[in-house]
Amino acid sequence: MTTPLQDALLDVRKAYRLLADYQQRMFELLGFIRDRLGARDYYQQYAHPYSQGLRGLEKYDNSGMRYLPFYDLSAIWLKTGEQEAPWNNQIAGDLMFGAWVRSDTGFDKHLGTFNKSPEDAQSSLLLSVVICDTPLPAPCNWYDRIWCGIGYPEDGEVNDTDLPGYRCYSKAIVLDQLSDRTAIETAIDNWRAGASHKLGTPIAP
Repeated sequence: MTTPLQDALLDVRKAYRLLADYQQRMFELLGFIRDRLGARDYYQQYAHPYSQGLRGLEKYDNSGMRYLPFYDLSAIWLKTGEQEAPWNNQIAGDLMFGAWVRSDTGFDKHLGTFNKSPEDAQSSLLLSVVICDTPLPAPCNWYDRIWCGIGYPEDGEVNDTDLPGYRCYSKAIVLDQLSDRTAIETAIDNWRAGASHKLGTPIAP
């Protein structure tokens, strides 16, 4: 075995251990934020869905990314009333939160390519909320009809045009600002205050 290959394999072992630790911390962070917002788990979306088999993966350029499903993950949470099947049946005031973990803002999930060097990119959490003002007739699936039907607005703004009856607010939080519990709580409280102001509706826990 050549020295360059030994060095490369050592880097891979270190990288996997570092990645496992990072992802564990991020799952804990997401759980904390979800609970702080008073929401519950609903769904998730991956830039590259995890492949259940190996057949044909050697033919695709993005197969390596398929085994890094957390790399560009969106966790989707709901905060609803007491209605039956709330994922298909909204009432006015229901909320859907999205927490898009952008491990590398230099990665374009739509193109599946990198457009910035690691040094020029950041790691961020794009936190969004969609509020139901006037519900569409049931059954109306939160993911299929609402999540996939409304786009992110400009950072810190509201999209109220894509889907009548529903409005979306989103703002990014740089991950390295979330260094401890106090910093996380402050960031989420600030985000919630901004969302409440822009939407004209209290986004309370």
